[in-house]
Order: sequence, then C-alpha cells, then structure tokens
Amino acid sequence: MDFTAYIDRAMEPLAADIAALCRINSVMGEAKPGMPFGEGPAAALKAALDMGEAMGFQTENFDNYVGHIETGEGEELLGIVGHLDVVPAGDGWSHDPWGGEIAGGRIWGRGTLDDKGPVLTCLHALKILKDSGVKLSRRVRMILGTNEETNWDCMAYYLKEVKPELPTVAFSPDSRFPVIYAEKAMLQFILTRELTEAIDIEGGNAFNSVPSSARITLPAAMEEALRAAIAASDEAELYDCRISGDRLTLTAKGVGAHAARLYDGKNAVSYLMKLLSRLPLEGELKEVVDFYNARFGTCIYGELMDLKVSDETGPLTLNVGRIFVKDGKLHLYCDCRMPICKEIPEVEEKVKAAIAGSGYTYAVQSTEGSLYVPKDSPLVTTLMGAYQKVTGDTQRQPIASGGATYSRTIPNCVSFGCLLPEQEDLMHKADEYVELRHLRIWLEVMVEAIYRLAK
Repeated sequence: MDFTAYIDRAMEPLAADIAALCRINSVMGEAKPGMPFGEGPAAALKAALDMGEAMGFQTENFDNYVGHIETGEGEELLGIVGHLDVVPAGDGWSHDPWGGEIAGGRIWGRGTLDDKGPVLTCLHALKILKDSGVKLSRRVRMILGTNEETNWDCMAYYLKEVKPELPTVAFSPDSRFPVIYAEKAMLQFILTRELTEAIDIEGGNAFNSVPSSARITLPAAMEEALRAAIAASDEAELYDCRISGDRLTLTAKGVGAHAARLYDGKNAVSYLMKLLSRLPLEGELKEVVDFYNARFGTCIYGELMDLKVSDETGPLTLNVGRIFVKDGKLHLYCDCRMPICKEIPEVEEKVKAAIAGSGYTYAVQSTEGSLYVPKDSPLVTTLMGAYQKVTGDTQRQPIASGGATYSRTIPNCVSFGCLLPEQEDLMHKADEYVELRHLRIWLEVMVEAIYRLAK
C-alpha cells in the first residue's frame, strides 16, 4: 500500500510533537510522591500519553514508571519499546538543549535522537496506519519507559509488578538502522576510595557517556610546570588553564559520545589524568593520578586491566563516565560493554584483581546480559525488508552493537533504528538534532515495518 500522502501530512505535526516533548527536561531527578524518577520523566510520560490519546489510541499510565499506547485488534501483540528519559545536556551546546527549536531544517534538543524523536515517529506511524484504514491482525502496543538512561527500574517495576502480557514480537527504536541483531552484555560499576586530603576534581555526568569536559583545581604555584606540560603535550589544544588568586583551574575538553561507541569520543577525564601525570604531584592526588593512568589511561578496550577481547559482535570497551569527590571519597563511574563470548563474572574478577591493594572498593551499579537474535529469524528479516524497501540500501547487513536497549527486557525483540547510516551520531552529545529530511525517512521505514509485522 502507498502511504505517501499520509506521510506528507504527518510531517509537520510529527516535528511539532518532537519539539514539544524535547522541551521537557526529563533527566532523572529526585523521587517525589507518584513520581519515582522525579518531575521531568513523569511530565514527559504524561505528554506522550496525551499525544497518543489525542490520536484516538488507548493509553495507560503505570504509576509513572511505564506507559502504554495501544491500538488494533487480534490475539497476538506487536510491541514497540522506547524511553522518554534523557541524559543530562552537558556542555558545548550552541542551541538550547531544552528549547525544542525547529530551525534550518532541523529539530534541536536533547532527546531528538535518543529516544523521544524515534518514539514519536513510531506513534505517528501508528496514526498513519489507523487513518489509512489498513486492517492489522496484531494489536500494537507502545511501551514507554522513563528510567532507561540510569538503572532501568521502570522496566523492572513493569515486569515484576504490572506483570503485563508480553508481545509476540517486538522492536525498540533506540539505536540505528538497519537492524541490531545482537547487543553486548553490560556491566556498570563504581570504584571508590577514601581521601584525607582535599582534592577538587570532577568530570562527566553519567556511566554511559564519554565525558566531554573535566577539571581540577591546583595550587597557583604549579602554573609554570603546568603550562610547560601543556606546551609539551601532543594534545595541547585540549587544555585550558585559568588563575584565580592562589588557585588555578585546569580544564580538559574532550568529545562526548555514547559509551556504546567510545571510538566516536575522546574522554576528557582520561586526557586530564594524562596531563596530570606530567606534573610534580604529591600525596593522595599523585596516587589517584597514578592509579587512573595504570588501570585506564586513554585506552578504550580495557587493555590495562587485561580485559581486551573481541568476537563477531565487536571488542570489549571500558569507559570512565564520571569522576567526582563527595563526602571525602573519590568516585569513578565505569561502564563496560562486552562481546557475547565474555561473561560478566569473568570481567568482574579481572577488575577486582586489577584494583587489589589499591585502596579502591568495587561496587556493582547494574548489569545487563547480552542479546542475540539470529540474523535469519523472521523478525530480523522482516525488519530488514522494510528498511531495504524504503531506503534502497541492500548492501548493509544486520549489525551487533555495544548499546544497551530495552530489547533485552522483552523476548523476541531487537533494536531497529532510528539513526540512519548517513546521520551524524549525536546521541549523548552536545547539539543533538534530527534533520527533517531524515525524519521523513524514519517515518516511512516505521510505517512499513509496523505494517509488515502487524498486518
């Protein structure tokens, strides 16, 4: 069936809805009564459900953990699993991250790519199918979480407390095209050590983001040594030194990226530590710098902890997403993505062995097992067919990813879109945006994919 006319009419309201939803700062906040993840995620869920209800779909809110938007008839269920929370904006934006600005053929804002834009694209695809009058044999249910970027408590609540009917088949529009048939296992952990000396250092904002900025305060007497170290560095352009009274602030600028794709980023914390290793440090700061450079350095594949390994799903990666001091303790937030050949307990043992005797303690923040759906499965081949029909791209094949999506929480589920191969990946980065010309392709693909899976 030709949905072109419906897609033409849907573009303006789709863009407006994405802009409106991206104006809601849905970073996880302080829990409040009836708002387990704070006001922002609850507001984003209400807004999305209101949009679905206005389109004539059935909606349900499960205590502001998860929401449903559902349509159609039939015994079997097609699930579309996405999330409405976002990572913090971070630094380096030239547009308001919460502005939802539509300008220059783009929609700007945190969440346009991850995952508000893709979620609403699927919602408008459902409306197109409804308005076109096509008969679907499966019900379609959008499952919208609000805690994906932190610890997935929303889906834990949904599966354990709500105990919903599980979809027969499902996909999550929270990655890239064409189809993600495998996702690496994920281990997020915290390394902590006690401090007796005052150390003022911070960088990054989340486990699953490559820090774009990091800074430390040092005595002004170190200025000469510091400027000499910067001048001798191969990455002098990354550093900035400012004096204020008897203190100086050293800042390292990196390149933000999603922890699933460390190779797209440049970890500001790691480069800050690299420069600090060239200074005449003493005491606990020297210990902190020496430890970091001995166990992490500027490597991204865990080489310094004897973790390097790879298979068809790619290499193991290790990211320090945040460093800070609080209540006399130094904290390192670490994110490890491992190929399907590696088990989480094996990695944990190596990390523990690497920090033994260092004064650091190890604590697990979260773990997620790997996902694997055969490339020749009906789900993968159907989604590939929809992508190929719309884009004409028959060369690319299903891919493996280091990303962790809700696909792991639902049986027979994979990630499908929405980032196109030609799109710049700005997930978790500054100036996140989606071009309207790409948004149209997203919408065409999602209409075709949902139609094929639910017809």
